[in-house]
Amino acid sequence: MTDVKTSPGFLHLHALNGGGEWLHMCIKHRETSAYLMEVAMLDDLVVDAMIEEDTRSRVRVLDDGIMVLLKAMHVGQDMARPEDMVSIRIWIDKTRVITTREADVDPILALHQKLSAGAGPTTPGEFLADLIEEHLDEVDDHIEELEDAVNRIEGLVGTHQTEAACPNMAQTQSRISGFLRHLGPQKPVLEHLSRCKHSLLSERERTRIDDGLDQLLRYLETLQNLRDRVDILNDQVARIQDRQLTRSSFVFSVVATLFLPLGFIVSAFGVSLMGVPFEGHANGFTILMVICLALVAGMLVLFRWRKWL
Repeated sequence: MTDVKTSPGFLHLHALNGGGEWLHMCIKHRETSAYLMEVAMLDDLVVDAMIEEDTRSRVRVLDDGIMVLLKAMHVGQDMARPEDMVSIRIWIDKTRVITTREADVDPILALHQKLSAGAGPTTPGEFLADLIEEHLDEVDDHIEELEDAVNRIEGLVGTHQTEAACPNMAQTQSRISGFLRHLGPQKPVLEHLSRCKHSLLSERERTRIDDGLDQLLRYLETLQNLRDRVDILNDQVARIQDRQLTRSSFVFSVVATLFLPLGFIVSAFGVSLMGVPFEGHANGFTILMVICLALVAGMLVLFRWRKWL
């Protein structure tokens, strides 16, 4: 890969421990496309996919190599939400690994550190298997965080703390949807690679990728289960809030029912042509209040007897 370091899109070049090289480039520079096509001599369709900004996870197997497009995480300042994965594009052939990116992703950074330290993959096929493992291992921690979040929400809903549960529920639901959106399309990619009989992938590497597929399937099943649980919790919160609203409306209705006759009595006494009742009595006001309280008590007994309270 001569003169590659002079390209504006060059990021780094590593020698694999077992022979071959790994070139990493940035697609934000138009010279990257020209280099991949004219110097690296990649197929036009491969180059188009390797520099495409908005990609979907997929795999393309050619006679001379394999192209893999995946979505992976970069948990850092540039990416506050791990579920908002970014594209990673990989090409492997007998002597080369070429990767391109628009933004950093953690699996690439991890392999870069390993190779810089004299460790890491030895062949292009092993590079691909290592990258998939790095990617899925990082996802595992975030799946566990989501499980803990849903468990906490269930605890809040179980104690009717809906105001505390709702914001957490919306955020968790958004994160689950994000992971499903990016991890779901990777299932057929790993299925294809695990069955691929290409000479670039040894039996051991296909087995490792198949293990990664099993890991991915468990993640997808867990995420689907978490989404179903959140949907159920949403329904429970809606029912709790409906009951609270109904209860509040009922209380207001009872209060209005209790005070309506009292208001009528006071108004009637106030406009009596014969004068205010008990006007000449020393405890007239007290007697009137006792009558009103007795009326309220009688209405409460009636409501309880009719099971309205």
